[in-house]
Amino acid sequence: MKIKQFIMLSLILIVIAGPGNSVAYAAGLCVHPSGAGRCFTSIQAAVDAANSGDQILIRAGTYVEQITVNGKDLTLQGRPGAVIQAPASMEDTLTPVFGFPGRPILLVTDAAVTVRDLTIDGANSAESNPFLQGIVFLNADGVIRDNIVQNVGFGEPRLPLDENGFPVYQGDAIVAINFVAVPRTVTISENRILNFNNNGIIVDAEADFNDPTAANLTVNVTDNTIVGSGPNEAIDQWGIFVGGFGFADPQSGITGVIRGNRIRDLVTVGAFPLPSVGIVMFNPSNLEVSRNSMENVNVGMGANQVFATQIVHNQITGPGPDVFGSSGLLISGSDSQVLNNRFRKLDMGVLLFIEDSQLGSATNTVLDDNNFDNVAMDVLTSPGASMALAAAEAKAAPMWTKLPHR
Repeated sequence: MKIKQFIMLSLILIVIAGPGNSVAYAAGLCVHPSGAGRCFTSIQAAVDAANSGDQILIRAGTYVEQITVNGKDLTLQGRPGAVIQAPASMEDTLTPVFGFPGRPILLVTDAAVTVRDLTIDGANSAESNPFLQGIVFLNADGVIRDNIVQNVGFGEPRLPLDENGFPVYQGDAIVAINFVAVPRTVTISENRILNFNNNGIIVDAEADFNDPTAANLTVNVTDNTIVGSGPNEAIDQWGIFVGGFGFADPQSGITGVIRGNRIRDLVTVGAFPLPSVGIVMFNPSNLEVSRNSMENVNVGMGANQVFATQIVHNQITGPGPDVFGSSGLLISGSDSQVLNNRFRKLDMGVLLFIEDSQLGSATNTVLDDNNFDNVAMDVLTSPGASMALAAAEAKAAPMWTKLPHR
């Protein structure tokens, strides 16, 4: 498929004469580290010169730069060996547009953008780049496909504290946030996410203050590979987070598909109070969560206040007897189905919250045809569920202490 795409691109890239880096192409622009072929030498320069609808072909090489795409519908297409690396000192480009600090390597705002076949490398530079992030789509549509996002953190698991001693979670690989009433659709597919510090993928819908009734984000998170740091005592990592906040009707915020993702090695051990989790959901509706594989995780899925959600054909394998308090699925909300899932090597299979002070209850929730293999307790449902988890030192409530609020 990639060879065919390259041949097609080669056929349609017709050079229009012009001096230096001002060269334009009938179907797009190109970037090369040395400027060979009359290409731009930086990706940002190509973005600045591009018109909406253009494709930018990024040739092999390492581009040490921070990129912002604002208001232009573009395709950023990498060739094999194309790497965008975080500079040693980056700007906080997120605060001016979001009100929360962030230093994304690639920021897309108010546009429909496709990002393909690139390596996004944070160079483990979070010490000098606080709130380092890989790819951020903010109030944007688009596709993030076939990329490698790596080294978005400190080089080792770490949870810094602020001046008051509170944890400051940071180091997210791919982030998609929409906080306006304009509906957006984002596809995040077939990416490899390695050596991140906090979250592998965040998709977050936040209500428009002027219209908190409007649904605003549809996501398709499919066939990604997410590899955590393995056993650590520093930080509770999450593979995928899907959440909606501030909506007048919680069922109107975020929906979509989470399918076919492979998530592994998210394990906190020792005295650390919070578990690492494969997939975390908060206030989604009509969400399909299917055929995902979570292996060597404290908690497979935390489904908090989910509505009409299908959790089917997933496989969850715990870290085994050396890590206490592992769980397959924690769920609250209503009208959801938990079907044909396989739970292995866990202390607890499924926990249905009932009248929990913070998570509420799992009402009208159907469990059927699930398989439990080497699980100490298949299903637990009781008002004391949170207390049971706390006693197991794998406390799930409140799981949203680290969520990306504005």
